[in-house]
Formats: sequence, C-alpha cells, structure tokens
Amino acid sequence: MNLELSEEQQIMIDSARGFLEDSCPLDKVREWESLPEGYPSHIWKKTVELGWPGIIYPEEYGGLEMSNLDATLLMREMGRVALSTPFLSTVLLAGRVVMEGGTEEQKGEVLPKVISGDILLSFAFIETSARPDAGTVKATAKAEDGGYVLNGTKCFVEFAEHADKMLIVARTSESDNPEQGLTLFLIDAKTPGIEYETLNIMALQPQSHVKLNNVRVENSRVVGQVDQAWPVVYPVLQAATAILCGYMTGIAERALDLGVNYSKERIQYEQPIGAFQAIQNYLATSWTKNTMGEHMAYYAAWAIDNDIPSREAVSVAKAFVGYSSTEATQLATQLFGGLGATVDAHTTPFLKWAKQLQQTLGNSQYHEKILAEEILDKDPVELDVNDSIALG
Repeated sequence: MNLELSEEQQIMIDSARGFLEDSCPLDKVREWESLPEGYPSHIWKKTVELGWPGIIYPEEYGGLEMSNLDATLLMREMGRVALSTPFLSTVLLAGRVVMEGGTEEQKGEVLPKVISGDILLSFAFIETSARPDAGTVKATAKAEDGGYVLNGTKCFVEFAEHADKMLIVARTSESDNPEQGLTLFLIDAKTPGIEYETLNIMALQPQSHVKLNNVRVENSRVVGQVDQAWPVVYPVLQAATAILCGYMTGIAERALDLGVNYSKERIQYEQPIGAFQAIQNYLATSWTKNTMGEHMAYYAAWAIDNDIPSREAVSVAKAFVGYSSTEATQLATQLFGGLGATVDAHTTPFLKWAKQLQQTLGNSQYHEKILAEEILDKDPVELDVNDSIALG
C-alpha cells in the first residue's frame, strides 16, 4: 500500500476540512445535540451539494464513484468536528446494500435519492446481542398471500424514527448454516405494525429498538435473492466498518489536539503542565496509537478496494481503533482536570462518540474474537498435529 495520498485525495481532504471547520465550530456542535432529528439538516444539505453522499456510488446514478479509502479519508474529517449525519445508515449501509444487491428498478428508485439527499434510510440488522453476524438474526419473515409477514425486534437502529425507508434483514428459512436463509426487505418506515422505542444514547446519533409485529410486505420489496442476503450484506458491513474507523481516528485526533493546546495553557507549579515528562509521555503514546489506528483503517479500506482478503485487516482496525480512540478522548478529558468531568467540557462530545462507536458494528472484543479465528486458522510452520510442540 502506498501511504502517500494522491493530489486528488489531498484536495478532497483540504476542501472538506475547510468546510467543516467553518461550518461546524464546537459551540454549534454542542447546540446541535438537542436537535429532535438528531443531526443538523442544514449541514447535511450542504454536504449533499458537495456530493459527499454519492462518494461510493456509480456515476450513472449521479455519484462520484470513488473508493472506500476516499470515503475513509472523508469520514475522518467528519470525525474531527464530531459531526452527526445519516451518512453511516443511509450511504454506507442501507443504500449500499441496495446498490450491491438490488434490482435495476430498485437501484433507480433509491440510489439517486440517496445521492441527492432526498431520502434517509435506516438499516435494521442488529438484534439483542449487538453482534453484526448472521447467526444473531432471529427476526422472521414468513411467506404469506403473495408476500411476507415480518416479526421480531431489531436493536440500535440508527435514524429509524426519522428514516423514509428501512432495510430489514430477516430469516426466511432455517438452516444449519446461519448465513443461509436470510433475506432483505426494503419497506416504508411507517408501515403498519412497526413500533419504535427511542434509546437514550451517549452521542447525538439517534437510535431506536424496532419491533416488527406482523408487518406485511410485498414480494417486490425483497432486495436480492430470497435466503441469500448474507453474501450481499457481509461485504457492505466490512467496508462500512473500515470507513467508520476513519471517523473514529478523526475524533481521537481532534480530542488530542484539544488536550495538547490545554497542556500548553494550564499552568501548574509556575509552568505549563505540558512541560512535565509524564504528560508528554501520555500525549506521545496517545498520538502514536492514533496514528497506528489511522493507517490500519486506511489499509483495511485499501485492501477492500483492491480485492485483497480483508477480514483480518478490518477486525484489526476496528478492535485497535476502538481502544485507541477511547483512550485518546479519555486522556484529553483528564488533562482538563475537574473541568473535563463536566458536560460542558470541550472534549465531552468526542469522548461520547468514541465510547458509542466502539460498540458500533462490533465492539473490540467481538473483533478480537474474529482475529483469534484468523490467527488460529493459519499454520505458518506447517506443524504436525501428531507431535507436541510443548514437549519437543
């Protein structure tokens, strides 16, 4: 992987940073936390004008047709200002599933509206375990009267109550392989039988539990093939996880910047606290970890772009960045002393985002388990299982 950004990528970063820093000062971001819709719609409209929702979509639908790495770079800039948007649920998850698995008619119906900002989507996949894997899906869809009847509960669904349409993953048949028997349904978010339970979460991004009570949908609302949703959903989850890591490193970077600036301003024992070696060590360690996480995220996105097996790379990035972003934001908060413990502290939005996103699309422990599977599946020294390596 070439770690040097292209001229086009650097221009994109500079343009995005300039716009976001001008439009999303921290005091405004704090005000937006009380918005009922959960995000500043006027900023979302401006990002639409800049073409951001179309970054990964084909030009034939009005998109920019750029790479996952480009999207990761862009998300990192959003993280630096702790911006809440429907980007993850609408662009990276639900919309992308339609792009990868939908019919031409469904793509034509949904994708241009995603790119133009005329539609918000939610992705109802996660259930009570909060793990993003096929085996956790218990919600059912039973064939009935030329359509399906959906029952079950989806958890932690972003923008569920504000979305126009909802993409639901439900089980249409049972199998010994949990990855078989899943089907995708794209339905109106106000369809009769859907109930919402609003969640009080740490960061601004709105989430809900979604209860499906005999929700009737037509066959035309099936996205892709019946029982074959996982081959469509899994690559989308992988790409979204890598890109989300970019947002998380942006959060950590900005929190660390706030901590560094304060360590130069706060005087203790007649000198800035940044002059003390212990503080310097904390800052240096935090910067090192965040830089490592940043490049792990870039590599994971780049590997996907280049069709390189990426399961290990994505889980390395998400597990590591989950820890490094929370550590960086906690350190920045601690540097502010007693002020950092208040809700009005500058670092608070970043700390809340880091804590919440560590759990999004699989927490660090979940991805460490995947890494263990990947590591144990390898046999680098071609061991003979009949011999004991412990006893020689």
